[in-house]
Amino acid sequence: MRLSVTSHRVGSSFHGVTLVQDTTSGIVYVKKILTIYNAEVYRTLKNHPVPGIPEIIEMIEEDDRLIVIEEYIGGQTLRAILDNGNLFPEEEAVRIVEQVCVIINDLHSADPPIIHRDIKPSNIICTPDGSIRLLDMNAARKVVTGKSEDTQLIGTVGYAAPEQFGFGASTVQTDIYAIGVLLCELMTGVLPKERIPRGRIGRIIRKCTRLDPKDRYKSVRDLLDALAAGHGYSTGVTYSSPGRSYSGIKRKWKYMIPGYRTGSPVNILIATSVYAFFLSVVINLQVKDIPPGIVLWAVRLVFLIFGLGILFFTGNYLNIWDRLRISRIRNPLIRLFVVLLIDAVLVVAMVFAMVLTAVAMGVYKSKYF
Repeated sequence: MRLSVTSHRVGSSFHGVTLVQDTTSGIVYVKKILTIYNAEVYRTLKNHPVPGIPEIIEMIEEDDRLIVIEEYIGGQTLRAILDNGNLFPEEEAVRIVEQVCVIINDLHSADPPIIHRDIKPSNIICTPDGSIRLLDMNAARKVVTGKSEDTQLIGTVGYAAPEQFGFGASTVQTDIYAIGVLLCELMTGVLPKERIPRGRIGRIIRKCTRLDPKDRYKSVRDLLDALAAGHGYSTGVTYSSPGRSYSGIKRKWKYMIPGYRTGSPVNILIATSVYAFFLSVVINLQVKDIPPGIVLWAVRLVFLIFGLGILFFTGNYLNIWDRLRISRIRNPLIRLFVVLLIDAVLVVAMVFAMVLTAVAMGVYKSKYF
């Protein structure tokens, strides 16, 4: 059935992209007029929609151009978020990248595989419900076996793999390269050539962005396995494919306390020692002018609650830094200063609460009030 749309423009037009509205249902769609495209890719997506990619409602090829009517996705692009000076903590960046991998896995599972070839922050939207959508299939094409190099040099500088600039033919590893760059920029705000995060995530990014496609991950499934290995937080990412079911990271780890989330034996040992020492301090806490008894234990309880709060806040438990927008401070020294400042405020609040507890239970009354 041909879709009827209004001729007036609902949104802004940019590079042949216009928001249009169905005159019958009132639903808003995106209309694209493409001069560089792969009709076979759009035809495949129309007949076999991929979750996470805008649904193709209608496509018409005429006069060496392709007119596409597709689903409108509301939200904010990752580029807009980054350009506002925001960065993503590791957990959130991995969650986003895993969702992108799931979408790309569906494309790569087609026969023949479809490669996106233009994965970048401006083509990824974070919807109001927190899900990730991948846009712009204009550069996508199907893998051609035996092809020695790309005939069209398409891609975005910084995100495009070397083979997209005439050094070979695009393969599924081409998308993996861009995903590695994406993960790096989400966490650091810059491309891998400028700075790569330390540790395991840095090693993953380096493998994704090897110059030789053969040195990268063989598939996005392998990349997903690498992202999941050793992490103790939940991303809620799942995908199913013939012969395999993948479930990102176990949800049961989501609420694990700082030090236990990564599953690293060293981190667990250090965290256990810190918590044991803190508990020992709580049990043996003595306060001047408060004799042993119920009042002292009440004060110790206040100390325990606030102390754990300080430890959990400092360890970014349940992404509290995200909620307070601390994670989006680019300068690490300023970010550390803000964390320590809030810790200091919590310490003052703890002391005040301990005094109030003692006063409420009849101690310090004559001395301070």
